[in-house]
Amino acid sequence: MEISLEKPTELTVASTRNISEIQFVLTELLYVPDERLKLVLVLELVDYFTEKFSKPDYKIRFFYATQDGILTGFVICQIDGDYKSYGMSCPTFGWLHAKNFLSCKKLMNECENFVRENKKKKLRGPINYPKFIGGIGFQTEGFEAPMMSGVMFGDPESKVLEYLQQLGYKKDSKYLCLDTFLKKWDKGKNLDENIAVRFLPLDEIRGLKEQIMGLASQSLYAVLADAPGGRTRFDEMMDGYAQACKVLKLVSEEFPQDYADVPGFRETWESCDLKKIVPMAIFGFDRNTNELVGVIMCQPNLFQLWNGEPLTHLNVDTAMIKKEYTGKGIFSALHNIGVFISSSAYGFNYYEGTTIWANNDRAIKAIFPHGTPTRTHYVVQKRLLKKN
Repeated sequence: MEISLEKPTELTVASTRNISEIQFVLTELLYVPDERLKLVLVLELVDYFTEKFSKPDYKIRFFYATQDGILTGFVICQIDGDYKSYGMSCPTFGWLHAKNFLSCKKLMNECENFVRENKKKKLRGPINYPKFIGGIGFQTEGFEAPMMSGVMFGDPESKVLEYLQQLGYKKDSKYLCLDTFLKKWDKGKNLDENIAVRFLPLDEIRGLKEQIMGLASQSLYAVLADAPGGRTRFDEMMDGYAQACKVLKLVSEEFPQDYADVPGFRETWESCDLKKIVPMAIFGFDRNTNELVGVIMCQPNLFQLWNGEPLTHLNVDTAMIKKEYTGKGIFSALHNIGVFISSSAYGFNYYEGTTIWANNDRAIKAIFPHGTPTRTHYVVQKRLLKKN
């Protein structure tokens, strides 16, 4: 029996802001289920880091681990002012990849030290920025579902969640996705007569930014354990709409008689110019005040777009109803009218309600009877003790 006397090379972790180094690490280690998308996702992440690094006061770190000259993991840690957990600011980590437990341990040690340096006491994740290509949580179920922009994809062979639990991180929030939405919701049959449902052109949606942000700040549907929203998220969605509208084509301009009995459907259809609207967002207004009181904003599946495929998938990303207007059938009506017009006129055929917090009882009761679960994600957190 031979005994090696060579000392194993120590695993080391480094922090870098060098964009070329970051691109190399991502190219080597980033897991992407559809290899056709890997390069574009790496470049989108590189653009994101370039923009964040250009802001001297923005707190972000990119850590990577190596052993024997081989990359074994990476993670991003940041403190984003827009992100809120239970209404409070909180540092986050994201895009964590680790080939082994030691790599995970050392990478997370660096993240925790960064958090302590900034006098914070809790670390939560994964929150994978930017959301339009990343998303929230570790995926644990539904790996066979199609890649959807805004929904975090995962490696079914990864042990990172297990490693984090060994390091004291606790599962805090469970998120679910549903394959749904080509069904008529019964509650939408009784839309309040004072509510007008509308599709809008992109410039008019941008003009509603302050009202949409105000609705988000007080809407019951916006209260989450993880809310990476804010103005940056709004701008990301507008950019997605601009990309999608450049390639979307009408498949039919004939009024779909099958949906004529849906309250507000005919009025909404006749009120909009199908060649100019954004069919991925639908709005409810109080007829008396013209105030925005409800909205469903879907995210086009940009992964289809970037693969050169027809755009047929929508991520039902955000649903908000003003508190004083709940119980008036607005949510169901927005769903019914939005889905049937976008599917009939533009050919969308897959709608996925995404990142639905399992503790949001109202959302669960409103949405789950209408769909089939497709994916599950978990967010973990750890309260950090002071180092001796």
